[in-house]
Amino acid sequence: MKKKEIIIVAVIVILCVGYLLISSFLKKDTTYAKVIDMNTNEVLLRFDINEDAYYEFDVEYGKFHVEVKDGHYHAIDVDCPNQTCVNFGWMPSLGTFTPITCIPNGIMIVVEE
Repeated sequence: MKKKEIIIVAVIVILCVGYLLISSFLKKDTTYAKVIDMNTNEVLLRFDINEDAYYEFDVEYGKFHVEVKDGHYHAIDVDCPNQTCVNFGWMPSLGTFTPITCIPNGIMIVVEE
């Protein structure tokens, strides 16, 4: 490569890296999840997973609680026979957004895209 070509490639690379850095700083880090009643498809709650909170819902078997902390959320203190939703643990884990479902209570928590 000639000297001019190397300079042109270097300038393009620098501009691309600069654009990526600036856009990552300006990007809004808001991710929303929603709690859905699977029987009616009604959205019971929409929440920002970056804001710590604790939510409670009246469901078929009693209460369903969602805890949000440090960009993660999980089902906790759920009144249902099998506790599968509680065993999902904290989401997102390892960058995955697996829906948390409580089949007996007909509740699902999913991340909006």
